[in-house]
Amino acid sequence: MRRASIAYVIVFVAVAAWAPYLSAYYQGLGISLGDIGLLLAMTSAVSLVSAPIWGAAHDRYPKSLLLLPLAAIVAALGAVGLATVGASPLLIPSAAAFAVGAAGLSPMMDVRVLEIARADRTRYARVRVWGSISFIVCAPLIGVLADAYGLRAIFLAMIPALLIGGLAATTLPGRSMSVRAPSLMRAPGTVLRHRPIALFLLGALVGWTALSAQSSFFTIYLRTLGAPNDLVGWAWSVGAITEVPAMFFFPLLARRFGVERLIVAGALVLVVRQVANVVFTDPALLIGFSLFQGVGYSLMLIGGVTFVSRQAPQGTAATAQGIFTGVASSLSSILGSGLGGQVAGFLTIRGLFAVSAGISLAAVVLIALAVLPVAGRGAEPASPGSSSPRA
Repeated sequence: MRRASIAYVIVFVAVAAWAPYLSAYYQGLGISLGDIGLLLAMTSAVSLVSAPIWGAAHDRYPKSLLLLPLAAIVAALGAVGLATVGASPLLIPSAAAFAVGAAGLSPMMDVRVLEIARADRTRYARVRVWGSISFIVCAPLIGVLADAYGLRAIFLAMIPALLIGGLAATTLPGRSMSVRAPSLMRAPGTVLRHRPIALFLLGALVGWTALSAQSSFFTIYLRTLGAPNDLVGWAWSVGAITEVPAMFFFPLLARRFGVERLIVAGALVLVVRQVANVVFTDPALLIGFSLFQGVGYSLMLIGGVTFVSRQAPQGTAATAQGIFTGVASSLSSILGSGLGGQVAGFLTIRGLFAVSAGISLAAVVLIALAVLPVAGRGAEPASPGSSSPRA
């Protein structure tokens, strides 16, 4: 578990560089809000396809130690392009290459940690929390770096972290106890035909779309309110602070209330955060309400990873995580940032936040319908590397 925690710490230095600042970097290149939304949507579409492919490859070759560093190298090469080509047409393939590589890191790391955790998969939260701690520390520091040397300086942290993180991930053991998937092509369909996962993915898509619409333009919104880059970094860091206790205590909470109920609770907390973005315009208050996002995000993310892990049909553990990543990080971003950019251009960013708050409320209902009917059913699968269908 210690080696896995170190890998998450390093990889999330890169996340702390791109998540808060990449949209502002695009804006600094002279790209309009609408075009930023389209660019983010394009890269999310690439990630949507790439994440399940990386996952299916990992299910097909579960003992391979080469897939994670390969994904890191592809992402780093794309980041080099983003840092050097400016607003030229080469920005598009550079962003696509970055998305291809970055999409593979999370599902492949997650499924290995889930195997290490064995029967109690909620222990995954105690490893993943170190990624959040890394983000909390590094996001404001990278903001200071960006203020001093310009937003292009974010790549000074991002590129080395991707390469070193990919190398550190090779220290995680291969999935020696998993069932090898019989086919790369059939695994995604097998996952999506499993009813509990399919229903959950639909509800999660709506919730993550609302969150993506907010997150894609939150940095730009703070800057329009006069917040400097270091304060923007603190806004993202503060939002991650409450992820730490939520993830650390997730195993205890799951045993008390159940994973499924925690997922619904996380969705409700995110509604509060979305409404606050509409009601308040003081940067200090907005940063304060970011604390709610950390709780809601962690409960939905850790709960989602655990739920999908428990429900995944045999031999599709990494594929299922790849699809979940594709929905939570990619398809939702296509809808949230792509359509969000157009809505923001028409209604202003604050108007976009009002729309996303309504969508977030609808997501609570859909997620509850998806996960609560299966709450408490069945036991943990016997095989740590993959799971069997549950009734």
